[in-house]
Amino acid sequence: MSIQFDNKISLGHVISIGTMLAGCVMAYATISARQDQIAIEISGIQRASEAREGRIRAVEISLAGQSSDLRSIQVGISRIEAQLEKIQPRP
Repeated sequence: MSIQFDNKISLGHVISIGTMLAGCVMAYATISARQDQIAIEISGIQRASEAREGRIRAVEISLAGQSSDLRSIQVGISRIEAQLEKIQPRP
């Protein structure tokens, strides 16, 4: 059993090659468009992430300021208690 190849190009071959090329071009165009869409979505996600990061930093700074204020209030209360104990000793 031997394999023989025909060295002629038929219309069927041309149509097959044209169909394959058209399919490849369409696939490339689809992939390229999807890649562009994904890049836009990623850019939006990055902007949203940066905005959240900014809000988180603002909350952290605010919380740190409140913690400092709370410590100052606690120190002030301790001083007032100490002065009250000097004025009115406990029985």
